[in-house]
Amino acid sequence: MQFARIGEYLAVSRITGPRHNLLQVRLATESQLAPVIECLPPQGGCTHEPMNEAEIVARVLEGVTEANAKLGCGYSVTHIRYVENDTKPEVVYAYMAFKLVEHLASGGEFVQRPSQNAQA
Repeated sequence: MQFARIGEYLAVSRITGPRHNLLQVRLATESQLAPVIECLPPQGGCTHEPMNEAEIVARVLEGVTEANAKLGCGYSVTHIRYVENDTKPEVVYAYMAFKLVEHLASGGEFVQRPSQNAQA
């Protein structure tokens, strides 16, 4: 996994063979109602079965909640971005969100990327 900071977003990307996913989130330390979700344009020429956006949101929130409980953090998600032609299953976003919070909480490094670039 690769971790990056893209403008106000923290990003994690995961590529395993033919599967690829990018998650960008904005986190806050105060409670939020529902995050804003944005589907980024396709990257590259591949096409896959469309993902369920509501499932992505649920899995990201699940991953952050689990990380908060395990690590004693208090993060909430204000914004979520994913790429239109990333691959299923959506449950991978729970794992990615957990790892992103874990990386942040442990003081891990986030490579700075230009904010106009959606890729991590």
